[in-house]
Amino acid sequence: MASVVKKLKDLRPAGVVAPGYVKCPVMDRCGGLQSGLPLFTCFDLNCCGQADCDNVCLRHQSYHERLRDIQGFGSTGLGPLHQQPMTLPRYVPMIHHGNNRDKPLTCGVAALDPYQIMRVKENKYQAIVSDPAELRRKFQIADDTKIILRGTAKDKPLERFWQYRRRDKVMEALLPLNISLFIGPNFSQFLDVPRTDNLYNRKRQLLCLSELSAAGISVAPHLSATMPSDWKFWSDYLSDNSEVDHVAFNFQTGYRNFKQGTIALQAIESMQQSLGRPLSLVLIGGAQYLGPASSIFDRMTLIDSAPFVKTVKRQRMVETPTGKRFWQRSWTAIGQPLDELFVDNITQYTDWVNLETMTGLN
Repeated sequence: MASVVKKLKDLRPAGVVAPGYVKCPVMDRCGGLQSGLPLFTCFDLNCCGQADCDNVCLRHQSYHERLRDIQGFGSTGLGPLHQQPMTLPRYVPMIHHGNNRDKPLTCGVAALDPYQIMRVKENKYQAIVSDPAELRRKFQIADDTKIILRGTAKDKPLERFWQYRRRDKVMEALLPLNISLFIGPNFSQFLDVPRTDNLYNRKRQLLCLSELSAAGISVAPHLSATMPSDWKFWSDYLSDNSEVDHVAFNFQTGYRNFKQGTIALQAIESMQQSLGRPLSLVLIGGAQYLGPASSIFDRMTLIDSAPFVKTVKRQRMVETPTGKRFWQRSWTAIGQPLDELFVDNITQYTDWVNLETMTGLN
């Protein structure tokens, strides 16, 4: 242990002073750092000591300004979450655009990217459509299709949404579009940053969800956890928001390792048991977890863009006589619409998802 401590001290950037044995001022909020090195706080282990660092760190000069921006790490500024009852199918296709298709896709529920609907134009962040019919025409889906906005994305569109959401009244702009469910933004959560950075980003999601909910939009939280105490937070939060039925988890970043993904599923299962009520789990990506998830959750839904992406790449899902499915090159003429290929891929993929979930149940 002594050699580990000395090594970590040697690695500490010049000018960075360790807090020693003084109680961490945010310990009560974060639940502590479970690193196996109890003499060190997250600031000792993960503070880089650089003035231009972007992390939300107690030792950074912008710390108090950013803390005021979110009204503290606690529940200040958070209203109750409202979620309208909604039955979701096993598979919801993610649709990125309506190009190269001539006919509206007949689909009960479809997922869209909210950051493709909102754009900065003339220094204003605004919707590119004005009503539900125009939104559905833009993405070539039927007028009666229910829309889920999948708020998980890369950092740049997330930060743009955060920056403009209040100034340009983004929530009010989304309300007329008849959105059935908005899945919260996944502001970054990392293991190698001070815990204050993760607490800041978690609070940012909760503020967005609260503001969306206050505007009249049904929302679903995106669960994010880097420490066991985070699952306790979500359990308490969902206990206080009993209307919330659907919750989402993003398996696309950080959980491609099957072992880590399984641990996350088990944590959500434990949270469901502590709540004493069933949850409807929405998997963002993570098709490899369909079997394990279906053995845990009575209601679960996969959202991914596999059929969409494969269609754009002119590939078709085909089934062998033994029941196995794979993607095969499907040639199209120049300018040929992709409607038939897209519909067939969604049909085949939906059948595959249903089969995988049934296998998990057995």
